Amino acid sequence: ENAKTEEDKEMYENCVPTTYDVPTRSVLAMSTGNIISSLLGGFGGCGLIPQTVLNVKSGGGGPFSSIAYASAMAAFVLFFAPLVGKISQAALAGIMITVAYDTVAWGSSINSIKAVLNPTKYPDTKGRPISRSQRLIELFTLGLSSYICYFGNLAVGIIAGVVAQRGLLSINRRLSE
Repeated sequence: ENAKTEEDKEMYENCVPTTYDVPTRSVLAMSTGNIISSLLGGFGGCGLIPQTVLNVKSGGGGPFSSIAYASAMAAFVLFFAPLVGKISQAALAGIMITVAYDTVAWGSSINSIKAVLNPTKYPDTKGRPISRSQRLIELFTLGLSSYICYFGNLAVGIIAGVVAQRGLLSINRRLSE
C-alpha cells in the first residue's frame, strides 16, 4: 500500500503546481486512515488518484476540496444509500471506465514509447540522450507493470515494475562499466 500511496503523491505533484505540501499531508492522512481501518477490522484502500484527478479537473486541489469530498462520500453512505442503490450497474461501470481513463498518465506512457524510437528528442534530466539499453529496460518495465496490473494484482504490478526497473538498470550499469 505504501508503494501505491507514494505513486499517488508523485502523480499529485506532477498534476498540481502548489506552494504548500498537500501531497505529503494527503499521504500521511491516507496512511493514518488505513492503519485505523485495519485496527477496526476493515481493510486499507487507496482512492487518492481518482479523487485527485476528479478534484483537479473540477477546479479543486486544496484542503477544502478534500473535506468536501469526504463529507459527500459520508453523506452518500449514511443518508443517500437507498438513492445511490438505484443507480444502474451500467452507469456505474461507465463512470468507473471514465475515471480510469482520466487517471492513466497517457502522456508519460506515450513519451516512454516515443523515447525508445527516437532518443534524441527525449533526453534524460541532464540533457543527454538515453542509451538504447536503458530505453529498452524502461519499455520492458512499462509493459511488465501494465500486464501484471491488468491481469493480476495492482500492488504486485507496481512493486514488480519498480524491482524490475531498478534491478535491470543496476545490472546494465555494471555491465557497461
